[in-house]
Amino acid sequence: MSSQNPPATLRIPFVRRCTVSSANGETLAMLLDLSLRGVYVATDELQTSGDEVRVRFHVPGNVRELSIPGLVAWVQKEKTHPVHGLPRGFGVRFTKLEVEDVRLIARAIQSYCQSNPIYRQYL
Repeated sequence: MSSQNPPATLRIPFVRRCTVSSANGETLAMLLDLSLRGVYVATDELQTSGDEVRVRFHVPGNVRELSIPGLVAWVQKEKTHPVHGLPRGFGVRFTKLEVEDVRLIARAIQSYCQSNPIYRQYL
């Protein structure tokens, strides 16, 4: 595995349960993708663009829960295509990643890319 982090813009499929905390409370949701810059949260409990949130989730092979603050970058109010469209939810841009968070996310992305021939080119 490369010691360098994958490109920050590289986004991989990453379907995992998560918890989103905001001024409106806490909700259980699903992550659909992951990058070093942020995640997509699938949920009917929509936030507003610009809202501060905290996303908590686990990456494979690690018991430590990541708890990362972020801003809602955009909101998907309706699914635009029955097969290819994203479900209701929102994109979160991470605002502060701890060194250990970067390491764990980068390792998850690298592992996915190594196991998927289409993504190997990005390592």
